[in-house]
Amino acid sequence: MEKTDIFDVAIVGYGPAGVTAGIYAARKKLRVLLIGELSGGEVRNSGEIENWPGDGATTGNELADKLATHLRSHSEEVTVVEKKVSKIVKNGDVFSIESDNQSWQSKTVIYATGRHPRMLNVPGEADMRNRGVSYCATCDAPIFSGKKVAVVGGGNTAAEAVIMLQKIASEIYVVQLLESLTADPVLIENFVSDEKVKIIYNAQTTAIEGDVMVNRLRFLDTKTKEEKALDVDGIFVLIGAVPNTQPVKDLLPLDKMGAIPADRYGVTSLPGFFAAGDVTDIRDAQIVVAAGHGCSAALSAGDYIARMGR
Repeated sequence: MEKTDIFDVAIVGYGPAGVTAGIYAARKKLRVLLIGELSGGEVRNSGEIENWPGDGATTGNELADKLATHLRSHSEEVTVVEKKVSKIVKNGDVFSIESDNQSWQSKTVIYATGRHPRMLNVPGEADMRNRGVSYCATCDAPIFSGKKVAVVGGGNTAAEAVIMLQKIASEIYVVQLLESLTADPVLIENFVSDEKVKIIYNAQTTAIEGDVMVNRLRFLDTKTKEEKALDVDGIFVLIGAVPNTQPVKDLLPLDKMGAIPADRYGVTSLPGFFAAGDVTDIRDAQIVVAAGHGCSAALSAGDYIARMGR
């Protein structure tokens, strides 16, 4: 293989971290490969976004489209491939990025694949997926107009779903395992006094039931040990996310949550391999933080290439 067949930077991930890394690497006139499944990444599963600097208020799809458009303005330096990466290996000083029957070579890698929704792993959940069980309120909330729904979870994603569903559903049950909600107070205050929203604490979901579609959620009251049930038409499971690190699980050490340990510059324990955004052990899972981390990782990759004289 000739040297010209080797990219300077291979960015795995098409979300805010990956796109930002691509823009900054392109501005350094590096030869960039960006490979990912969906432009914008998990941002497309966000509803209203009010904390992206400069926009005031936007939506997940609008922001994702802007990110993709900005990246395409660097088409001379950046090659975009919409595929899922299956494995990354390092051979000497070169990384091989594999997808289906294709592979690409690169001097460095910036891994920015984000996270995917965590499942409850209770009876009936898998069977009822897309039959009333959803992991994305932005995608599926309109389906449940005038219906009773349950939102399992108490963090920011769950709270944002409740706010969205207030305009759509007839009744909303918030099923929270803990004794309180962990979402930001500014989000909770939007629905805590709404009569159509009922918050159930100390509730451990034990099963999801249905025939053609979901019709019931069963849970255990962890204080009284009483088994209870809710008759609902839809269930939104929003209990966090899992880092998308399967393709690199044998490449470098991961933390106990399966995330990639990386410093604020995107540097990992493997020389030439950088990581950014929600796939790392970064403290704050925020769009703007992921974008900034992607910028730092790109600058680090550029410095690494320069130092190695490659």
